[in-house]
Parts: sequence; C-alpha cells; structure tokens
Amino acid sequence: MMNALHHAKKLTLFALIATMALAPRLLLACSVCYGAPGVAQTRGMNFGIFTMLGVTGVVLGSFGGLFFCFARRARRYNTELTP
Repeated sequence: MMNALHHAKKLTLFALIATMALAPRLLLACSVCYGAPGVAQTRGMNFGIFTMLGVTGVVLGSFGGLFFCFARRARRYNTELTP
C-alpha cells in the first residue's frame, strides 16, 4: 500500500515537471499579474481591491464608533448612578 502511494507521488511529480518543461508558455504570468497599467482587467482588479478596502474600513470604523459610544454611555450612566 505504502509503495503504491510512493509510486503515485513520484509519477505525479514527474508529470508536473514534464508539463512545465514541455509547455513553459503556460507558466508565464498574464498582464494582470504583471500589473500592466492600461489593461481593463488591471483597472478592474484595482477597483475591486480598493472597494473591498473601503468596505472593510467602514465596517471597522463602525465597530470602533459603536464601542466608543458604548464606553461613553457606560461612563455617563456610571456617573448618574454614583451618589
């Protein structure tokens, strides 16, 4: 059983290396990965990244404001209840 698994791993590794050697064009990055400034895909990817950063910032800022409001309210109620 272990020998068959070892043989399958070796065969898979050999197939992967053979594919990389025989078809190196598949390993080249596209224009988005290179960050070509004029390509529509790159602009769309950048817009998506900035949108996700903006949404994350708004959500985190909202939680921060919520906790700030809770702390202020707790301080106010504490002073009202303390004689």
